Amino acid sequence: MITDSRPAADLDRFRLRTFLSKVAEIGELETVAGPTQLCDVSARVESSSNAVLFNDVGPERYQMVGGVAASRLRIAAAFGVPPEKAVHEMIRRLANPQGSVEIASADAPVHAKVITGADIDLTTLPFHLQHQYDGGLYISTGIDFTIDPQTGRRNIGCRRLMLRSKNTMRANLTSPSDLKRMLVAATKRGERLPCTFVVGSGPLDFLAATQRISVDEFDLIGALRGEPVPLVNGVTNGIPVPADAEMTIEGYFDELGHRELEGPFGEFYGFYGGPHVDPVFHVTAITRRADVLYQTLVHGCKVISHADGSHIASMNTEVGAWRALRALRLEPHNIHASPASNGRPHLRVSLTDPAPGQARAVISALFALPVVKQVVVVNDDVDVRNDDEVMWATCSRFRADRDLVISEALPANYSDPMSIGRTVAKIGFDCTKDLPPDRPLDDVRAISIVLSGERRVATLREALADGPRYFSELMVDLGSRDGREIAIELDGLREAGVLERTERGQWYLNG
Repeated sequence: MITDSRPAADLDRFRLRTFLSKVAEIGELETVAGPTQLCDVSARVESSSNAVLFNDVGPERYQMVGGVAASRLRIAAAFGVPPEKAVHEMIRRLANPQGSVEIASADAPVHAKVITGADIDLTTLPFHLQHQYDGGLYISTGIDFTIDPQTGRRNIGCRRLMLRSKNTMRANLTSPSDLKRMLVAATKRGERLPCTFVVGSGPLDFLAATQRISVDEFDLIGALRGEPVPLVNGVTNGIPVPADAEMTIEGYFDELGHRELEGPFGEFYGFYGGPHVDPVFHVTAITRRADVLYQTLVHGCKVISHADGSHIASMNTEVGAWRALRALRLEPHNIHASPASNGRPHLRVSLTDPAPGQARAVISALFALPVVKQVVVVNDDVDVRNDDEVMWATCSRFRADRDLVISEALPANYSDPMSIGRTVAKIGFDCTKDLPPDRPLDDVRAISIVLSGERRVATLREALADGPRYFSELMVDLGSRDGREIAIELDGLREAGVLERTERGQWYLNG
């Protein structure tokens, strides 16, 4: 149900093409000007850590973009915040529903061109091969919009769409989802299930489509955008969709349900998902913007951190981890789900002054998340987003005979290649260490120092008058950015018999 009839202020603000301008501004957009064959698109996108804009794809000379959400910096740009604040901004927005506004079809950019009936020809769209053993050609960026015929509940999700004929597609509805549940119920009733796929969306809409929250899911888009989402009713099935999208494919799943083999195709763990039986989708309309920008999303690539899904999943995993720990009244310093692990299995958490046993409590709580199977917990002096620092912590603050946590037979993610009977073993690394202020110096991290050169006291004796001082503290007190003159003066005090050293190496005046 559309909840508001106020006119939308700007139907270009959240469109995909507008977002690409932000991506270019932050230096994460590459442009391919020359001709590109459809079969070469996926390899080109996977080879780059940036988003890739193609200006001349296939004989139709499509304009097409891939890798739009494949970095935390790009996702943060969609939220308008620095990368380190993106997850917290997402949590804040999810708690503030925004509803929607109704847009007339005549005013909806996505209805600028409408194709129906005998004019429908899916072969005019950029379906393309992504992997060597894929079962066919796909559009990989479909966000599905449906309304449960029995409850009226509105639902969104993400699907790959496989070209079947000029007016039919196969859609991936094998794994458990609300859309699959609706379709199975409709099939039992002998009914068709209307649905519309939106193709061409920014990162915020994809994040909304991947949530698992018991709310009206159409409203999740407005929540993450931070303002009501403009919706326009479908021209043939009446399903509301974002009026500012690039393209829609309207139609219905027929009453025969799951009946044709689809796949295989690449999955987010970097392997293939095998062939499986899926339903057939009948297209009743294709609508698009006048200057449509087509979009692709690479799944299951060799460089997992170059996949959009890895970074979208990383955001969602971190949101789930923050919620799980806060529910136990545990407040981490930071959390990071590594995109290199597809954003789900490998999770890192830093804690400030953790109490005895707290790291293990964190590990146990995060093991309850089905997508997570490796947890590393460190002190807050370790940057959980820095692979080098985390590796340092595992080597310097972890004893395998004392700090390893293993749990067996826990629920596994449905695509985990290491699961057995839908269960998996999980492992936790407690790399925290009790860090009292007076800990031995050999237990303190060696970090470079930057000196301002601002003098605080007049003489070396005055600097030493308040007690033992490290050499760097003497340089700070005396405003020195050199230090050699202090070394000479210290030697003079030593020769005079008035200078001593503490066990930690500090200098002080005896007596």
